Amino acid sequence: MPERRKTDPRPSEEPETGGRRRDLLRPSKAQGLVAVILCLCAFAVVAQMRSRDHQDPFATMRRADLVSMLDSLSTSSRQLDSELADLRETQRQLESGADSRRAAQAQAARRLSQLKVLEGTVPVAGPGVTIRIEDPRSKVSSDMILDAVEELRDAGAEALAINGSVRVVASTWFASGADGLTVSGRAVTRPITITAIGDPHSLEEGAKFRGGMVSQMQAAQVGATVTITPSQQVRIDAVATPRPLSHATPVR
Repeated sequence: MPERRKTDPRPSEEPETGGRRRDLLRPSKAQGLVAVILCLCAFAVVAQMRSRDHQDPFATMRRADLVSMLDSLSTSSRQLDSELADLRETQRQLESGADSRRAAQAQAARRLSQLKVLEGTVPVAGPGVTIRIEDPRSKVSSDMILDAVEELRDAGAEALAINGSVRVVASTWFASGADGLTVSGRAVTRPITITAIGDPHSLEEGAKFRGGMVSQMQAAQVGATVTITPSQQVRIDAVATPRPLSHATPVR
């Protein structure tokens, strides 16, 4: 009797398995549509990021802030134009030959007076603002006072004083410690008063600028109250004592 051979079922399964593999390697319409959508989303994200990089930083500012910034720039421009006109007139007088010695002496005296004001060695008076800071929770730090001084300087302040007793000059420093707020080693009591001489409108707008001194101190986490009083006559009697030179000596 001839021997009957068993039929191996595996060869018959190979075509079915191979077909499944080919189906997996061949993307369907749904998969292609998902891939196209993902590519479009990635392109949109990249385009948005690039547009943000090239976006005008002033586009998101409020109109009032832009007007305040423009007004401050206009004031600075007028001051620079006035200084330029004075310098040109001084140059003309010095080069004319007539009374050049007198013009040079007048220019030197005027420059010396300006340097004394900048160094804080003489009392000064003029238009400006008085800023009163009520700080019931003692949250106003030395960094905030320093930022306020820098903002007022940027707004055109020519002379500054803290609580009427400490003249702010280039060497003035601010610190917060166990004894509270100190300016150049002198304790500052609350409420804090900042007196600034300059254009009152520019100084007030510079202090009220969004993100500036007023908004920073009147934030909920600080809880201070800032009152700005402009005036056409502000006086600063506090003076600074120049430090003696240790190494440098003037030469002729």
